[in-house]
Amino acid sequence: MDPQDILDRTDACRMLGISRQTLISWIRKGKLKVWKRVGHGSNAALLFTRQDIDTLLQLSTHTLNGTNLSQPERINS
Repeated sequence: MDPQDILDRTDACRMLGISRQTLISWIRKGKLKVWKRVGHGSNAALLFTRQDIDTLLQLSTHTLNGTNLSQPERINS
């Protein structure tokens, strides 16, 4: 996988326009999948694929009546 296709927590939040707390909430709810966790505990680096982030963004723009991005569909990767 191309390194440009891997995003860290900060990049994922920036692309999605959300806070770190919202990102963690989406992960816990299964709305976003962590591609890889590096390290342990709360300081672990969370990595995501650009494809998963792009899919989440596309789902948010294709929902009826402009549903808020904070309620995206679940990604089934």
